[in-house]
Amino acid sequence: MNKNWKPAFAVLTITALLFGEGIGHAYAQGAMAAPASQTQTAAASAPVYSFASLAKQKNAIYTSNGLGQTPGTVVRFINESITLGGVQGAADYYYSVPRTSIGANSYLEINFSHSELLLAARSTLTISVDDKPLKSIFLTKETAAAGSIRIPLGAEETSSGFHKLTISKQSELTDDLCDDQSNPANWVKIGRSSHVFIDSHATASSADLLQDFPLPFVEPGNLTEVYSTIVVPDAADADVVAAALRVATSLSAQTATHASIPILTESEWSSKGTLTHVIAIGGPEAWNGPLKTLVAEQGIAARDQKLGIDTFQMRINQSATAKLLMLVSRGKDANLEQSIHVLTDPALNKQLAGNQIVLQNVPALPGNQNKVGGQKLTLESAGYSDILLKQGEDSEQQVVMSLPSHWKVTGDVTLDLKLRVSPLLMQTEGSEKEKKPQQHLTVMINGVPHTVLLQELKAIDKNDGYLLRLPIDPSLLEEGNRTLNLAFSASLEGKEAACLPVRDSGKWVFVDKASALNVPHETPSLRSFQYWPSPLVQEQGLSQTAFLLPEKLTGTYLSHLSLLLNEMVDGKELQANAFTIFREPLQPQDLQKMAAYHVVAMGDLQQYPTLKAAQGQLLIHQPKTLERYHVINETTRFVAWIQPSLWNQQRTLTVFQSAEEGEAAFVHPTLLSHLKSAHDDGQIVVMSKSNEVFTIRVDDEGEETGLDKAVGNIPVWLIGVVLLVFLILLGIYIRMLKIEKKKAKRRG
Repeated sequence: MNKNWKPAFAVLTITALLFGEGIGHAYAQGAMAAPASQTQTAAASAPVYSFASLAKQKNAIYTSNGLGQTPGTVVRFINESITLGGVQGAADYYYSVPRTSIGANSYLEINFSHSELLLAARSTLTISVDDKPLKSIFLTKETAAAGSIRIPLGAEETSSGFHKLTISKQSELTDDLCDDQSNPANWVKIGRSSHVFIDSHATASSADLLQDFPLPFVEPGNLTEVYSTIVVPDAADADVVAAALRVATSLSAQTATHASIPILTESEWSSKGTLTHVIAIGGPEAWNGPLKTLVAEQGIAARDQKLGIDTFQMRINQSATAKLLMLVSRGKDANLEQSIHVLTDPALNKQLAGNQIVLQNVPALPGNQNKVGGQKLTLESAGYSDILLKQGEDSEQQVVMSLPSHWKVTGDVTLDLKLRVSPLLMQTEGSEKEKKPQQHLTVMINGVPHTVLLQELKAIDKNDGYLLRLPIDPSLLEEGNRTLNLAFSASLEGKEAACLPVRDSGKWVFVDKASALNVPHETPSLRSFQYWPSPLVQEQGLSQTAFLLPEKLTGTYLSHLSLLLNEMVDGKELQANAFTIFREPLQPQDLQKMAAYHVVAMGDLQQYPTLKAAQGQLLIHQPKTLERYHVINETTRFVAWIQPSLWNQQRTLTVFQSAEEGEAAFVHPTLLSHLKSAHDDGQIVVMSKSNEVFTIRVDDEGEETGLDKAVGNIPVWLIGVVLLVFLILLGIYIRMLKIEKKKAKRRG
């Protein structure tokens, strides 16, 4: 048996020598064939982008936003049916017309029902758009069970943007003016099936794209408000990232829902092949994909500019539909973050015109009007205009005002109302014996009424101006989660009003939009989430805060960073305040600079060599080690914590990360909403997979353990050395003590 293996081995060796090369070559060909085939398939399926410059186009045409397969757009302006009661009743609604070509078949349809007891000859329903009456009808028995009005809408009512729709009714039950008409039987109900039909077409056009900005990238008021993506180069530097974040937060602030704007890298965007409007931000030399070819063809890199804004019509795979590309490019030795306010500042934004602009010099940001420290909580800053209360109008005027979450109230809060009152209401002439009606103003604050007689107001000027200061109970702020719901109403009727038709008799109360909440406050620098986003946001905004970014950026990371910034500070405020970005790998000078800032890091710690090297100093070493805080690791989804900064104990380090491996996101809107509203004093915030969010306080544990906390950050080897030295010194001391005792005995 032992002899037989040698011939077999020889045969195998000869076979290998003769055919080995051929076998090896065939295997190599087979191995190479699959990648070649895959490459051809990938190349065939890769989206092909084409661009057409709109710089000299008199009328830029692109596909309308948000239109489905059915021609036209139905706008629902009412979610639930509403009931108008009393003799007079009115309700205001708003609808938005998208930026698109509009046909001649738009209409408004109101579906309603009403009490059968209404007097047909004295009961009417009136529809107005933008305070312009369009149609009035009588409310008859035929319309009681179900009535409908269809009103054609013209060019004014279908122009792009918001429009106010007013439904008002005058209804009476009897001819007797002295009867009380305000009883439960006097009602008109507006059905939720009421709607506006906009005869919108598939294309939109613009003769001036920069003047229209931010349309069509965002369209406030639409069901979907965001129709664009921000694209940055794959290797975007800190300057480009900061500029992209400013544009994203600015666009988000202009939407009614503060919707987040997605940000993608060029490779992510180009491989996705989804046709949306795009704002591409970066240096001409930084692009690698479709935009590299476009920049070269347009000669943008050779232009002498500080900032260039070009617009293009964009298609994918020669599609019939087209969207817009806005390419924002910096010049040589220029800084995008310091010039991007041309797009984000309202004052400069209004000056933009044309389809292309090349700036040799960028105007400075006009004034720091939006500085957080100078923020004043007025009706105007909350988005409201002046309030006018007139005789005969029974409806209340509603206002909602909220305190910034990072304010710590330090004194008594008051509502300071600047009023003007009709002189007819303040007359004191006539017989003192005559019983005069008591006209008054009532302000409901979170359901608690505050009523003031108008005759008791104290004048502050000679133009019928008055100041009314109402104290706000601290409990109302706590119960309302730092939000105040205000309702203004006034009783301006004379004693004869019950038997006379209500008419405007020149009696009114005017509440100025400069009326404000007076809130003594401070912005605390606590190492806690209690007054989030403090300590990151101070009176100087984000000027003391730095964001630590990983070396490799993804669209998911940038989009979530934009979401975090959005929640920390209003988009308008962000434009007026500086913030700092550091990027891994950090240089020695970066580490020195970071000592001056509160630092924010987001995502997996493995992508931060600096934090990974100091992992032992972090409050949470691993997301799945939270059981000591009574947290179930397996159901933890997101975690955030705040601790002393690694570079300066007087500053803070705040970390947001996912507890799930492979999860690209590191923060969630629900978690951020909890931080702003809960005001819980704690250093760790956890969001579970059940969407439950809770705050954990760890400072007390540190105080209870005392020595453990002090020893916790000292290396074990150093503790051992100290103990060893102590034992040696103790031994020497004992030996010396014995020697002294022996000497003492000898002397004795």
